[in-house]
Amino acid sequence: MSVPKVLIVDDDPLVLEELGEGLAALGHPVRSASSANEALELFDRHAELKVIVTDIQMPNINGIELLQKLSYKRKVRSFSAIVITGNASLDRAVAALRLQAVDFLQKPIMPEEVAHAVDRALALGEEASAAAGPAPQAAQPTQPDYLRALIAARTDRDSIFDSNLFSDPSWDMLLDLALAEASGRAISVTSLCIASRAPTTTALRRIDELQAAGLIERVPDQEDRRRIVVKLTEIGRTRMHEFVERQRQRGGRPPN
Repeated sequence: MSVPKVLIVDDDPLVLEELGEGLAALGHPVRSASSANEALELFDRHAELKVIVTDIQMPNINGIELLQKLSYKRKVRSFSAIVITGNASLDRAVAALRLQAVDFLQKPIMPEEVAHAVDRALALGEEASAAAGPAPQAAQPTQPDYLRALIAARTDRDSIFDSNLFSDPSWDMLLDLALAEASGRAISVTSLCIASRAPTTTALRRIDELQAAGLIERVPDQEDRRRIVVKLTEIGRTRMHEFVERQRQRGGRPPN
C-alpha cells in the first residue's frame, strides 16, 4: 500500500474507522487523529501528508482553529484542507473557505464523496506545485461581501425565528448554491436535497420550480457524467446580487 497522503481528524472513532477503511479501499490510505493536537503532531512528523480532512466540532481545538494553526505552515509546506461537519452553518463554511479549504462536506457522508474531494484536492495541489506558486487559491470566496451578506441574512433569520417556521427550502437552496459557486465546488442534486433539510419529494419539486424560473440549471458533472450537478444560472446569479444591492441601498450592509 502506498504512503498515506491523507490525514483524517475527527473525535468520533466510528467516523475515523468508516472513512479510513472506505478511503483505503478507494485507493487513498490515511492516517487518523482523534484530536487537533494529535493531528498537528502527525502533520509535523509526516511530510508526505498532502490533504487534511477535518471535522469542525471537536473539543478543545475545533476544526477551524486547527486550520488556522496549520495555515502558518503553508509558507514552507503545501497542503489542502477539506472540512466535514454535522452542522451546515454557512458562516462556518465561509470561515473554512477563507482558510483555503477546497471543499465543505456535510455529514452523514460516504467515503466515495470524501474520495472525490480528496482527488480534487490532490489535483489542485499538483497544479500549484507545477506552477511553483502558492497553495490552491481557487476555493476562496471570490465575492466575500456578496456571500457574507447572504449568509448573515439566513443567520439572523434563524437566530430570531424558529427555523422550523421556514419550511420551504427554495431560499436555502439558492444560498447553498451561491456558497458552492464561491468555493468552486460542484453540488449534486442529491447533496442539495439533503442540505435543504426538506423531504426529498419537496426538495426535488422546488428544484424543478427554480429551474423552470430560470434561476438554476442541472448539468452533467464533468468528472463523472453519471452524476448531475446543480448550478446557478446567469439570471440566478444576477438576481442574488441584485437582492444584496437593494438591501444595501436601504441601509443594510454585510457584517464586518
